[in-house]
Amino acid sequence: MDYYQLTIDRKSTRDFKEKDVPEKLLEQIKEYYGVCKRLVPEIKTELKLIDPDNSPMMNGCVGYKDYLIQAPCYLLILSEDKEHYLENAGFMGEDMVLKLTDLGLDSCWLTVNDSAKLADRLNIKDGLVPAALVAFGYEKAEADVSPRLDIINPSNVNLKARTGYVAPKLYVEDSIYSEDMGISGNPEILHAYTDLYKGLISACCAPSFLNRQPYRFIIKGGKLILVSLPDAETGENDAALNIGIVMLNFCRTLTERSGVYGNWILGTPDCDLDLPEGGKVAAYFNI
Repeated sequence: MDYYQLTIDRKSTRDFKEKDVPEKLLEQIKEYYGVCKRLVPEIKTELKLIDPDNSPMMNGCVGYKDYLIQAPCYLLILSEDKEHYLENAGFMGEDMVLKLTDLGLDSCWLTVNDSAKLADRLNIKDGLVPAALVAFGYEKAEADVSPRLDIINPSNVNLKARTGYVAPKLYVEDSIYSEDMGISGNPEILHAYTDLYKGLISACCAPSFLNRQPYRFIIKGGKLILVSLPDAETGENDAALNIGIVMLNFCRTLTERSGVYGNWILGTPDCDLDLPEGGKVAAYFNI
């Protein structure tokens, strides 16, 4: 897969056609899950595909404000409840989302608001918990799109016709802090690292809860440091999923384009960092 292009091409879809996903594609999705990228391979996970006949069981426990987007199929990642399991689920889930894009399918991340209730309704056993949920299928044609849910903030939710809107994303230059944390990073440092710059473009194209993108990067001492920022709209679980999604986009694009394998190291590097108020280091990548 061309990760760089797929991260750019991928878009969130909230309006799906009432068209089944062919069984051949569903089998490819199941097969790919066995080889999709893992952030923490030691964490046990399973894939569950949910069809429209069973999707009503998810009502009231998934989606923004429990609003379930109707889709032909749903991809649910189940996981052991271990340290960093949500970051791992976000990492894996985004790799699956990009595979869906590669297969010509459209998708949308959904929030799991009550994992215990969802596990009970779907009869999930073996100590696994619902960790990441993605709706997928085929997007309605522009002229055929019914009014969509437009979420500005929790007190400003409207239905309006879709007009080709593309969610705003961070510019690479605005995503990087300098060492003093008070000024946006100097983009000149990136000009010598073409692959790094493209990795950051992919990271900045990553989907996040309500498109808030509450994260930034620091480049210091040969490391790219990922900082999670506090956000009033983003809950703890969604913040962890966001981080996993960003990490997947960055490392797969960088690795694929440079030919040099690397991975994120969870935790804080051994260097002094003057983080912004409420900011926490999620992981770092040796560049």
